[in-house]
Amino acid sequence: MVQFLERFLSPSRVAHSLRVAKEAESLAQIHGEDVNRAYFAGLLHDCARDLPEKTLLELLPPYLRGEGIVIPEILHAFAGPVLLERELGLRDFRILRAIRWHATGCEWMTSLDKVVFVADIAEPGREFCEAEKIREIARRDLRRGYVLALRTKMVYLLMTYGVIYPESLRSWNREVQILLGEGNLS
Repeated sequence: MVQFLERFLSPSRVAHSLRVAKEAESLAQIHGEDVNRAYFAGLLHDCARDLPEKTLLELLPPYLRGEGIVIPEILHAFAGPVLLERELGLRDFRILRAIRWHATGCEWMTSLDKVVFVADIAEPGREFCEAEKIREIARRDLRRGYVLALRTKMVYLLMTYGVIYPESLRSWNREVQILLGEGNLS
């Protein structure tokens, strides 16, 4: 798998992917999720990250082409599953789904989706101050860790005038409502 990634990614992105895979594996173990799927989804999550935008647009599934996606930074998440199916014959829906939502989140995140999302933003090589706190909270409570990771991403986008993908907002609203209902938001 690493040789596959080396065909498409820079050495630093391969190193990031290896760290995400380990972090995803660890979170999966803690939260009773499939550790093999978590590892492979974490390893492969950025497989299309370094491809040119034109190639990413060509790889988009037909149902997304008409959506008018204007956020280049997330195209790799949509194109990655297509690349993996085409190049590796990968058809594991849970792995492909976690890769698809690792950059934005979505309204109905599975535990595996959350594991990969959190592992990507908070792997040990991340140097921004919230990364360690996200890892710490996610080890205790995956939903709270995911909400903190999503908040961190959205605050960054707000501060840099980035476009927030609508599914991120839907995910935020759903997860926060659940935490509020549980009295588990602090």
